[in-house]
Amino acid sequence: MQRIYFSFFLGLLFHTFINAQTSERIFYSTFSPQDWDVYISKDEGKSFEKFTDHPALDYDAAISPDGKWVVFTSERSGIPQLYVQPVEGNQSPKLLIKSNSFQDQAAFSPDGSQLTFVASHEGNSEIYILPFIPDSLQDISKAKNITNHPGGDFRPTFSPDGKQLAFCSDRGHEIVPHPQFSFARQRIGDIYTMDIQGNHLKRLTDTEFWDGSPIWSRDGTKIIFYSGRLGNNSIFEMNVDGTNQKLFFEFEGQAVSPKLISENKVLFTSWKNGQDFKIMQFDKLTKKISTLFLNSPDLMFNADAHPNGLIVFHGGKYAANHGVPGNFGFDGDVLAKLPDTLSFSDQLLKVYGVRRAFVAPPQIGNNYLICDTQDIQSFFEFLKPLGYSVFWLPIMMLILIITGIILSIIQRKRISFWKYLLFMIVTLVLGIVNGGIFITLFAIYPMNIMTIHLTMGTLTIVMIVLGWWQYKRTIQKKLNGTETHRLSKLYSYLFFGLAIFSFCCAAFINDLVHSSLDFYLVDYITGEKKPLFKFEKEANTNPSNFSVLDSKVTHNGKAFIFTTGSFRAKALAQGDIWKYDFETKKITKLSDSPYNDGFADISENGKMVFRSGRSGYFDIYLKENDTLLNLTNDAHRDNFPAISRQGDKIVYASDRLRSENEYKTMDIFLMKLGPAGYWSYPEKISTGKGQNGHAHFSPDGEWVIYTTEAFGINDEQALIQPIIFSPQMYGEIVAFHINTKEVFRLTHNKWEEGTPLWVE
Repeated sequence: MQRIYFSFFLGLLFHTFINAQTSERIFYSTFSPQDWDVYISKDEGKSFEKFTDHPALDYDAAISPDGKWVVFTSERSGIPQLYVQPVEGNQSPKLLIKSNSFQDQAAFSPDGSQLTFVASHEGNSEIYILPFIPDSLQDISKAKNITNHPGGDFRPTFSPDGKQLAFCSDRGHEIVPHPQFSFARQRIGDIYTMDIQGNHLKRLTDTEFWDGSPIWSRDGTKIIFYSGRLGNNSIFEMNVDGTNQKLFFEFEGQAVSPKLISENKVLFTSWKNGQDFKIMQFDKLTKKISTLFLNSPDLMFNADAHPNGLIVFHGGKYAANHGVPGNFGFDGDVLAKLPDTLSFSDQLLKVYGVRRAFVAPPQIGNNYLICDTQDIQSFFEFLKPLGYSVFWLPIMMLILIITGIILSIIQRKRISFWKYLLFMIVTLVLGIVNGGIFITLFAIYPMNIMTIHLTMGTLTIVMIVLGWWQYKRTIQKKLNGTETHRLSKLYSYLFFGLAIFSFCCAAFINDLVHSSLDFYLVDYITGEKKPLFKFEKEANTNPSNFSVLDSKVTHNGKAFIFTTGSFRAKALAQGDIWKYDFETKKITKLSDSPYNDGFADISENGKMVFRSGRSGYFDIYLKENDTLLNLTNDAHRDNFPAISRQGDKIVYASDRLRSENEYKTMDIFLMKLGPAGYWSYPEKISTGKGQNGHAHFSPDGEWVIYTTEAFGINDEQALIQPIIFSPQMYGEIVAFHINTKEVFRLTHNKWEEGTPLWVE
């Protein structure tokens, strides 16, 4: 333990030294979890203790066949890499493979002589094999790439005879849009086998759901894996040729990462509603499922077991701010890890991964990030007292339908049942229509407040007229002794009730939900948070168009600029650009249209580039000396513009190279200001397939950094997304030199990372 903290102290001294050598920093957002360590049990799960104890993440541990070594992945060097540590003794873990790339998901051959693992050494995630020599640091160049495919390959395991590997791969399916988030893409994994020379590839599964983490039965005749084909992830088994795929055992919760503890016992990871990740065990003989560790950490993942009773897993406690309002939606410290120091080309930079989205990096000379929060965690906290008036609609519908059922029974001999049935259908349809119109205008396709006023106000008048008409009919029928006057009264209650609902939506739209933003300064070293300013919504702004989508400090460090809007909003929806002056504390609206303006950047000489939908399409605009120029002016979707500090270069993302019949991913384009004062034609600078976005210039204007999907994903999607909110697991940061066209990969990880900003 003393050696670990001594190493940590030396690391701090090193970073202090580096701080004196360079002042430029790159900040990017990361969805990395916090405080994972490897735990070990030496008595078949009766007790356990920490095997590693380091501020960085340690995970995915594997026990050697002789029971003497544990190989695990650690991020203590800044990049996920494989470390080895003896089971007995107090030796510190040692780096196993020398590399500047991602390594993870190690597994031993049956005789312990070889190690297979996943690495990004050649770009995307591939499966490698290397001799296991625990006392030697081997170079990654000595490892053999046995998959060598542009798809992602994950979680390899050796067959009992050591001649084959089973693994998961996303190579067999097209990448599809995320069902909820249009900007994200999802993959599908299948189980494959091949020999250890990389030959005789065989695909074993082919479903529209993720199949992953295959393991072999002890006799080598079966493969056990998890699959999402039943809705929840469940444990399945099949023959080694892929036939006879069937559920291995019934279990109500999620079940992933199977590992054999014996021929008849299987360990797996389970959770419910994204909480309480536990190691469970299934006994094939008794059919019993139980929790392996009774007194365990909050988070437990991916156990490995040895016949001598050793069990290892990774996990830890929830972060101190787990579930606490005001933590910006992220668990854990602001800094995801110690700052990395990157050296590439002639650059020496400090790189910070922060657990915040859409944050502005600090001004020159301080450690403060600027973040927004509403300190709200649930829908009911989001509502103001008047917001609960929207529940009038479902309550009224329920009361009227129940009343209709009761009256249809009481008056069944005098009034036909179908008349009450028609009333109940009309109640349901009109309630859904009225509520649907409001939800569409308010949240699905957010319109400005005036449009909502007019629409819901018109509905109020229509419902009052219909209600009055039915009320008059009720009186007339009662005077005439007609039995259906009670039914007419119900219709009048329905229309007047809908009028009340529509009126509340029209009159109190600005008072239904919380509509202010609190901005804070957050010290990324200490985590201290202090208020910067409060921003109140404009009266005609829909609260659904009042989220912060982008923020940054201007190049001169004098102001903070941010965008409010809705991430999914269309071109003609509402979006605005704002500036907060640090000296005067004045808030100024920079956008000048009622449409979707946002993602602004301002050069030192006052040029502002931004995205706007005012033409009906998303284009990139440049505002200079009150002159507005549409730089793109076409039907393509252009977004995330940035301008160099010098004002002579503009970079942005666009789907202009995609056709109408394909999923429109974005590329990065660069424009330069020519000697005659004209901007050049857009030049594509991003490489690789998939999404690219959030480009930004270096302070000298010679580099562009951006987020890219070009390297795919580095682990099974189904194992990462339940742990944290991570709709897009991809997202590595790269740097592109404008003159030399060199590209340097700055991050290697399996967590969603993005929105990089390069500052002094």
